[in-house]
Amino acid sequence: MLSGAQKRSLERALMSYTARVDLALPYLAGRGIDKARALSEGLGVVVDPIPGHEHLRGRMAIPYLTKAGPVNMNFRCIQNHECKEFGHQKYMMMPGLQTNLYHVKSIDAAGDYIALAEGEVDTMSCNFDGVPTVGVSGSKKWQPWWNEIFSDFSTVYVFTDGDKAGREFGDMVQSEIPTTTRVVLIPMPDREDPNSIWVKEGPGSLKKRIRT
Repeated sequence: MLSGAQKRSLERALMSYTARVDLALPYLAGRGIDKARALSEGLGVVVDPIPGHEHLRGRMAIPYLTKAGPVNMNFRCIQNHECKEFGHQKYMMMPGLQTNLYHVKSIDAAGDYIALAEGEVDTMSCNFDGVPTVGVSGSKKWQPWWNEIFSDFSTVYVFTDGDKAGREFGDMVQSEIPTTTRVVLIPMPDREDPNSIWVKEGPGSLKKRIRT
């Protein structure tokens, strides 16, 4: 649970970074996300960092929003380069906070099924396409208590990237979610992910892969 200070810091960061979302629009445009969609997800850019975020300057802020406000943030490098060559990570989470599911507001919007994706942008893309989807920031971030959340649904559809890591993510999810829930893997074509398919094939391209 967040402390009062952590909650206030996240709220202050959300307000500050969202105000500079325009700086992320060139990056987001290539992913099919316009300003209205970006604002609906609380996206922003770290220009005037709150104390402790100085090392995140220039990164896109991706808040983990709930009804009670933000509970976490991930920060993505949006420069046009290979991050490893510049000695830094593509993503950096806020230190000192627990690992959260992304886009939990989709749980309330879901019916008998819910979908799961790896990565925030892919999760957003699924939701924009009409598929209620929550996300995991990485296959190694899975938390066992999430199993109880998914056990409330008859079916969990898992969007997996078209590579070895994506297949491993799908296998991991199948091994974690209780057998009382049907888990259906939805693999993307080779070297594709949900966002790239959504951008290339247009509206309905992800939702049509759901078979209820």
